Amino acid sequence: MKNKDLKLSLIFTFIGLLAGFVTCLYQISTFDNTMKETIVDQLGSVNALIPISAVQTGILVFISSFFGLKLARKSNLHLNFKFCKKGLLLAIVLGFITAFIISWSDKFIFAKYLPIQAQSYKFSITYFTSSILYGGIVEELMLRLFIMSLIVVLIKKLFIKTKDNIPNLVYITAIIISALLFAIGHLPATAQLIGLSVPIVIRAIVLNGIGGLVFGYLYWKEGLAYSISAHMLTHIFNQLLIMPLLF
Repeated sequence: MKNKDLKLSLIFTFIGLLAGFVTCLYQISTFDNTMKETIVDQLGSVNALIPISAVQTGILVFISSFFGLKLARKSNLHLNFKFCKKGLLLAIVLGFITAFIISWSDKFIFAKYLPIQAQSYKFSITYFTSSILYGGIVEELMLRLFIMSLIVVLIKKLFIKTKDNIPNLVYITAIIISALLFAIGHLPATAQLIGLSVPIVIRAIVLNGIGGLVFGYLYWKEGLAYSISAHMLTHIFNQLLIMPLLF
């Protein structure tokens, strides 16, 4: 089992390296001249950030996946990469609903709080690839496989004295906490891209929190493969269909 965990972790780590590489490319494209000059002063080149980002993400993914796989077994949670039609349909539907809620809210609720450049949409292949790899896979490995599984294990050890099945309330609590952490974790990127204000913080926590609840539910009921699928599909629906129509 340890060898299997290691092999899976190394596969996920390779994806993490790619995700860190592409995500850094996109982030560099958003830097203003002042930010670029600061990085050049510190590292000698803006591009020096790329291998650093790739390695950092790869390390985080390896730790999250290697220990997350062990925690998942203790939590009675599963990877479940043997897709079934029912689970896949649920992931597609929930992915679309999540994408629609996020884009609709940005258009009709939060638009007045967003800067002008964020009120229009222009497709970026770099951002799209980053959101699929980093958002859809890396974030699920960190927040669902590792964090959510860890929370279940901790609650079980602290509060569940019997060896019976883990109560649903434990999973629900873990879903909510991991979703909140998932939402809070998006605040630094939000600050960099559009700045922070009270409405923008609420937007980041509520909209990302909704996604976190959906993906956590799928991890619990269907398996990690389905939470990854729904997360990836949320970005796909958003960037290829809903945002072009709304914006």
